[in-house]
Order: sequence, then structure tokens, then C-alpha cells
Amino acid sequence: MNDLPTKHSDGTPVDFALEPSDGNIPERVINELREAYAIAKDHAQSYADAAKARAEKYKLKPGALKKYIAALENDSTDDLRDELSDLEKLIG
Repeated sequence: MNDLPTKHSDGTPVDFALEPSDGNIPERVINELREAYAIAKDHAQSYADAAKARAEKYKLKPGALKKYIAALENDSTDDLRDELSDLEKLIG
């Protein structure tokens, strides 16, 4: 018998049109990824604009503020301090 499974191991239904096959990506998947990319790009631009406006308001460089926010979000403020220390050594 050649019974194909109708569910993945996690219980989600199998959509055979979306199953991987020899490197061909279904158009539906490409469209979903393009949509996700466009949304991410819009959000990234909104974040960049907001960070720039706040940095200017508080007389900071936008890149510095964005680095600081990223370090807070990634729990890597110690790494940022180390980088700052190295930059201070290099600049003199």
C-alpha cells in the first residue's frame, strides 16, 4: 500500500503543493517570503527614522543610539563596553 501521511510529526496538515522537491520553491512560498521581506523592510525603515529623530532630539549620533538599543536587546552591553574601550585606546 502507498499511503501518504496527511500530517507532519508536529500534527500540522501536509500541504503537498508546499512540500520540498528537488530545489523548486512553490510560487506561494516565494510570495509569502516577498511579503515578509517587504514588511520587515518597512519596519526597519520606521525604526531607523524613529532612532534618527530621537538621536537628534537628544544630540546623539543615530548609529550610536541604534548600537546601544541593539546591545540592550541582545544582552550584549558588556561587549559594547569592550568595543568602546578598544576604540578609546585606538583613538587615543
